[in-house]
Amino acid sequence: MRPTWKDLPAEVRRAVEELIGGPVVHAENCPGGFSPGFASRLTRADGERRFVKAIDAGTWPHEVDAYRTEANVGAALPESVPAPRWLGGHDDGRWCVLAFEDVDGAAPGPTPADIRRVVEAAANLAIPSPIRLPAEHPRLGGWADLAADPARVAGLRRHAPWAAEDLPRLVELERDGIEAARGNSLVHGDLYPHNILLTAQRVVFVDWPHARLGAPVIDLVTFLSSVAAAGVDPEPYVPTDGAVTEVLAAHAGFLLAGGLAAGATPIIEAKLHLGRGALAWLETRL
Repeated sequence: MRPTWKDLPAEVRRAVEELIGGPVVHAENCPGGFSPGFASRLTRADGERRFVKAIDAGTWPHEVDAYRTEANVGAALPESVPAPRWLGGHDDGRWCVLAFEDVDGAAPGPTPADIRRVVEAAANLAIPSPIRLPAEHPRLGGWADLAADPARVAGLRRHAPWAAEDLPRLVELERDGIEAARGNSLVHGDLYPHNILLTAQRVVFVDWPHARLGAPVIDLVTFLSSVAAAGVDPEPYVPTDGAVTEVLAAHAGFLLAGGLAAGATPIIEAKLHLGRGALAWLETRL
């Protein structure tokens, strides 16, 4: 239920058209992702297309910080990073707008060719970060919190009895994983298929609000967890074993702690689905 182009206030539409360099003659809403904000491919009168996302801070006060963070990261990323080119932003305190080049691609499928392309692109991203970023990793770890919640332990027992019985070991593994995740490389931090676009020539990583300094293994584990959730064995695509098991344990903890929380929102359901994939992969490694 994203807002459409016509739903945006007139002054926001004018700001968008200034950002993209011309009047909008066609808008194609993008259905994917979990944000409630506007996200659309906008075509100008000259036929050129741009991607724009926007959110109303008054309606979604807890979401707008992610947009502002993404704007800062998008503006700072050099062209050498496989990300959409930043075109500019607009923030009037109420509406936060981000404009990027439009990438005419599709999310990778769980096929050998697509998996190899993404793994190779993620490996090429393993460079010292060209921009300043936070070093903590709030999207790793969760087993300790889950273990202290009887309701979530009961839920875990339904999905993976072995994990419920082995919680102390998982808590210890995730501590090692969080330590192993430290580093000075540029890490996307949310490298799931819905944040990846494949074209004939390019692999492009989109949506960067969770970017961090860290170890490249974080992005590898994140993507290959989604491969496991799709029912494909990730092991043939693991180029190195350096701390994969430990970081995978921390990643699975984050997903399951969120996926077994009370409620049935799309993001909770997605975390549970991905968490079960990560946990199945972790079980084979243990």
